[in-house]
Amino acid sequence: MFYFNYCFLNMKRLFFRCGIVMLVLGLITSCKHRHDQKYSRLPKELSALCEQIDRHPDDVDALYRRASYYYRQGEPEPAKADILTAIKLKPAQATYYILLSDIYFSERETDLAEENLQKAIALSPDNNEARLKLAELYFHLNMLEDCYRTLDEAIARSPHNPRAHLIRAFCLKEQGDTTGYLRMLSLAIDQNPKEIKAYLELGYFYQQKNDPVGIAYYQNALKVDPENTEINYNLALFYQELGQLDKALEQYNILLQINPNNPGAFNGIGYIKLNYRDEFEDAIQYFTRAIAQDSNFVMAICNRGIAYTYLKEYDKARTDFKTCQKIDPDFEPAAKELRALDHLKK
Repeated sequence: MFYFNYCFLNMKRLFFRCGIVMLVLGLITSCKHRHDQKYSRLPKELSALCEQIDRHPDDVDALYRRASYYYRQGEPEPAKADILTAIKLKPAQATYYILLSDIYFSERETDLAEENLQKAIALSPDNNEARLKLAELYFHLNMLEDCYRTLDEAIARSPHNPRAHLIRAFCLKEQGDTTGYLRMLSLAIDQNPKEIKAYLELGYFYQQKNDPVGIAYYQNALKVDPENTEINYNLALFYQELGQLDKALEQYNILLQINPNNPGAFNGIGYIKLNYRDEFEDAIQYFTRAIAQDSNFVMAICNRGIAYTYLKEYDKARTDFKTCQKIDPDFEPAAKELRALDHLKK
């Protein structure tokens, strides 16, 4: 009997201990589940950064990278909180002030943006990244003398400086110095054959003059970035303006392969079918697809109204022209078409 009671007592103790162990394991599993859930809802890159910072709150590199992530995603407040924490932990790091300047600039806090770029330069006098951003800031503020001075300082430290030449080109354009503007764009390309902004500027410059030379600049830009929607659209429109309609349609379709919902491409194809091919029903379909992507696309709405007019569907045409006026009361093409409808009605 004594032996039985002894064994029973030991079994109770064993079950009690097992119960405690199971309880602890359950708590650990529950915490781990909540921990996993906390990060699983976040994008992969952000999740890894948050987990790292939670474990090591003073990891300034992780804070900087998370601030950069938030900035790229258009979330300035958490980006600012992280980079300010990083600066507090490591106040002598110039790159942190550059990112903080970018964040302030995105919020149109230009004084604070300038102040932090100046701090970055003071901490790292040879930091041309900060100098070039400061020059760009001065350009946007129309402080051209300060911009030129800052660019001169950047070029003095690094003569091979395509970005500096590109910024100077914009300044010269602002001042009406076309010769200097074109020369600086060419210099930027000479120093960096992949400088897309320079190609885009030159392409647009010659497009405005209806000069086919611009096509080569757009094509060179597309060699660097074949899926750039702006360049593809500009080139398609330029072909259209030059009357090279087959090439324009081909380029618009290339654009739609890159971005299947591009309203500009739909409108461009519709315009060609309306004005050059007399394919009015097809044109209406393309304009409608453009409007589905951008309900305020007044040119597409007006173009569809014109196509309805050719099909003698005057009520639909009038509705489209009226819609244009609601969106933009000063949109003259719609007013002109309404006057034409009124004259036709009389």
